[in-house]
Amino acid sequence: MSHPRIRIAALAAVAIAVSLLITACTGTPAPGPTTARPTATSVAGLPTGVQQATDVPTDVPNTPELRKNVALASCEKADGGWRAGGTASNPTDTAVDYTITVFFTTDTGTVLGTADTTVSVGAKEKKDWTATAALTPAPKTVCVLRGVG
Repeated sequence: MSHPRIRIAALAAVAIAVSLLITACTGTPAPGPTTARPTATSVAGLPTGVQQATDVPTDVPNTPELRKNVALASCEKADGGWRAGGTASNPTDTAVDYTITVFFTTDTGTVLGTADTTVSVGAKEKKDWTATAALTPAPKTVCVLRGVG
């Protein structure tokens, strides 16, 4: 057998061994306890008392046709947390319900809390909205309009 054939055979054997190891390590995990998860956790690098949110939604409704009608205009401290606010406009001839989701983050993107609100806007009307989360704010807390559905 020539050297190139030996190399190809050796590489094939290594590839098969690696795939078997990976397959053997990806079994179904055992079910864990059903205790309530905390909503926040301390993270290195955050100021004392500021905690990272642990219950962050991953499937947030976000429809571009609706999102373009919602503006985030304010981001400010509120009693016991932080508040975002803005306006929702309805350019259509029928009433629209907007579900607005806001993430409150540090200036480097760590999520501290989330909030959502639903606002009903009549045909050709505009309404103010607010969403508030209970959290300890970071020195530079940012409001992110995460989704509108």
